[in-house]
Amino acid sequence: MRYTQVLPTSNRSVVRSRRAGNPLRTVTILAVVGLVGFSGLYVTLVHTASRVTHHSDATIAVTPAVSVLSARRAPNTLSVVTRTGKITRGFTAMASAIPSQSCATIEWLGMRLGSLNADKSYVPASSTKVVTASVALETLTPTFTFSTEVRGSLDATGTVPDLFFVGGGDPVLVRNEYVASEKYPTSSGTSLEKLADSLVAAGLHRVTGSVVGVDTRYDDKRFVDIWPQSFHFTESGPLGALFVDDGVVLGQSMKPDDPAIAAATELQNLLVARGVMMGALPRHDVLPANLPVISSIQSAPLTAIVQEMFVNSDNNTAEMLLKEVGYAAKGTGSTEAGLTVVREQLAKWKADKDVQLFDGSGLASAGRIPCDSFMVLLNKFSTTFPSLMAVAAESGTIRDAFDGTSVAGKLRGKTGTLNGVKALVGYLPIMNSDPVIFSLVMNKTGIDNRNAYRPVWYAFADVLCKASASPSVEQLAP
Repeated sequence: MRYTQVLPTSNRSVVRSRRAGNPLRTVTILAVVGLVGFSGLYVTLVHTASRVTHHSDATIAVTPAVSVLSARRAPNTLSVVTRTGKITRGFTAMASAIPSQSCATIEWLGMRLGSLNADKSYVPASSTKVVTASVALETLTPTFTFSTEVRGSLDATGTVPDLFFVGGGDPVLVRNEYVASEKYPTSSGTSLEKLADSLVAAGLHRVTGSVVGVDTRYDDKRFVDIWPQSFHFTESGPLGALFVDDGVVLGQSMKPDDPAIAAATELQNLLVARGVMMGALPRHDVLPANLPVISSIQSAPLTAIVQEMFVNSDNNTAEMLLKEVGYAAKGTGSTEAGLTVVREQLAKWKADKDVQLFDGSGLASAGRIPCDSFMVLLNKFSTTFPSLMAVAAESGTIRDAFDGTSVAGKLRGKTGTLNGVKALVGYLPIMNSDPVIFSLVMNKTGIDNRNAYRPVWYAFADVLCKASASPSVEQLAP
């Protein structure tokens, strides 16, 4: 049954009044009013804008070389992913060949792709020079040069009582004849012949006294205390701020104990060959006050000296750079002062964990450096170091290594060798990409023998090469 609700009379009149209003009419009126209002606002804005002088700003359209959604992006990504995966798998496969008391690390494109004991410290040998170079470049700056002076009271007749040969710490001051005799010839050396020629050009004819060697810039310690006696005069030293031909006097079978005397002797021999008369034998002394400079010579920039140290693994250069760092930062030209600066700088770079250093060259077998620390420095100086290091199968301490391999002429590295130690740290440049950065420090009895370390080096190099192997972007491109 349907029921009909009957409203009271008053309620029925309310319903009729609500129905009487037309909703469509109301909406139409509001729309018209709004349109009129917006039209007026538009006219006002146009009128205002017509009175404003606009700047003619260039519109820069940024168009991606490759669309974000383009399939052309996929080959590059796939190539990198594939090659990094090959490095990781390759390292895993060859890691068992690395002695247990060793560390190894591979990084590419900001990714660590291989790692073995990277945070543990091992004897680094001459790869320590990477630390010395890093701190020297930071403390002294890459354009730093050493200056060597000759001072004396030169009169109008070209005579001086004594000729003071003042050392400025230049580790590569050499005679041409000496360079010709070296196994690893000094590169970017400072020519002692040029200094002798400049003295003659300045009017020097006679020294009534001596050529006097002055080496007060650095301390008088000729060797690092911790070195074994067998390293003295052979692997390095005797050291001093006046240092010519690695302390050798040409024609003498043994190095003099005093490098300042040796340097003064070499300069005197060149002057005599140029007709300058000498009154007495060379000696070692301090510099009197207010003596004028007759002539001076500047070394090559620090980067060139670091290159000589890296390529030839020059121990003397490393030790003198360390003393110069101490002189520049602490006012004392000593190994101890230099090591203090090194420790402070490594701490700033957060590369000091478990690092133990006793010299600048790595001759001290008590030294310890983890691969992690090497990686910090190699990354920091990745735009500077590669061009300064020896090249596989071409130069320096790796000129006879990697011949006929895929890294020959490409890999750049710093070696390290002591009894039971073999190290190789550096870079493998990759075309159109960042270099692969690596460190390998091996400690094991007999590992320094060629038959022991080369198979590991070559297997390690094969892993590095996977960064440049297929598939290339071109091979994957649609």
